[in-house]
Amino acid sequence: MFSKKSPQPDLANMGLEDLLFVARTQQDPVWRHQALTRAEQLVPENLEVQRALLLHGRLHERDPKKMDFSVIKCYLLHAFEHPEDHPPEEARRMARELFEEARLLRCLKLATDPEAFLREYLQELAREYMRIFVAADNRHIPRVFGISFRGSLARYLAAPACDILRNILSSPHLNEEEARLLARAFYRAFYEFTGGDVTSLDSRLGPQLRGLIS
Repeated sequence: MFSKKSPQPDLANMGLEDLLFVARTQQDPVWRHQALTRAEQLVPENLEVQRALLLHGRLHERDPKKMDFSVIKCYLLHAFEHPEDHPPEEARRMARELFEEARLLRCLKLATDPEAFLREYLQELAREYMRIFVAADNRHIPRVFGISFRGSLARYLAAPACDILRNILSSPHLNEEEARLLARAFYRAFYEFTGGDVTSLDSRLGPQLRGLIS
């Protein structure tokens, strides 16, 4: 009548491939982190393990009794969507963490192509932020009698996306190269999420800002 709780995997006796399988398939972020931490003990210089830990962030620290989005790695981009929610020092820390986090720097040392790794990493964060925080925010989509106009999704999401891109490109915490790299990653995430419908976003950006992202 009552389903039994799945037993915790015996991580201590697992090899690398089994640990990575657990990390990919477990829903519990605590178990995922434990599997990845064990994998790191076995192969500390393995890029796949380091990348997985990097993207995992602090999810294993989440408190069910307290809503704290900062444990989600891609939340770092929130400083560009809602800068008013973050004091200057916190905004600076969030921006710099995107490029200077210790584990990221470790990954860049292990990668055969550090530039490609950084580009793909930022794109992954941008995709997650687009999905979790931008597209899922019902405030961006007008509703009439409880019905949302999802057919015009790209047009409505263009407003917050434009704000994010403007704030990235004007950030005092990023140099020009970093700002353009991050802006390209987010623009690409928007492009992918909307199936290539960037007309409204490009119109809001204007030719000068759009040119910086090219």
